[in-house]
Amino acid sequence: MPSDCSLIVVPILALILCFMSTDPCKPEVLAHIIEEVMDDCIRVFVLKGLEACSMEDFYEACGEHRAYVEEHFSTKHDFCAAILLWWFNNMFAELKSTASLHSNLRAAVEAVLYEFIDICVGYRENKRGDKFGVLDNMVLFDEELLTKCAMYYQEGVKHLRMKFVDLKSELKDPNDIEKLLIFYVMILEGLYVLVRRGFSRNVLFEYADMSLHTLEFYEKKP
Repeated sequence: MPSDCSLIVVPILALILCFMSTDPCKPEVLAHIIEEVMDDCIRVFVLKGLEACSMEDFYEACGEHRAYVEEHFSTKHDFCAAILLWWFNNMFAELKSTASLHSNLRAAVEAVLYEFIDICVGYRENKRGDKFGVLDNMVLFDEELLTKCAMYYQEGVKHLRMKFVDLKSELKDPNDIEKLLIFYVMILEGLYVLVRRGFSRNVLFEYADMSLHTLEFYEKKP
């Protein structure tokens, strides 16, 4: 994967990025519809292929919500992008809220890592995250969705960057912020992969704790 965090694609995770909208076409407004139809839509995408699947196949997969989905989504890519945005929005809203509770950089990073693990393991346990894992794999083979996914992810990552900037006085060199940001984005990505492979919460917490030793190296000594 590219080292530039703006191109890292992680379905972490959903993903609201503090912009509640009244626009009926926004995914946060259509969330209940997206949740209802996403399983069947992703299933037909996988069985027939995103490109080979016709719009009729797609709309049929929406069942009783067909008319509503047809009204708001004119293409399959629009719908997939809405799922991705909704997922990232929810995920990063949780992480931003968690980080905001801490005025110490180490405590904030630790809390974000732990919260991320809890969210992802929770999705795994209730099978909610499986559909996003499938969509993530599809995104890697579709340039349009890959670009949108990277954009949504970068929008979420900026909140982690802001936390590092706010607490830069705790670092030996504030110029290391981008380096640390990319490092912890990589840690989040790695944790997500381990969650999908079935690792337990306790083991994941241990790996998160190991990553905090890297932060210690860049922090000012008491």
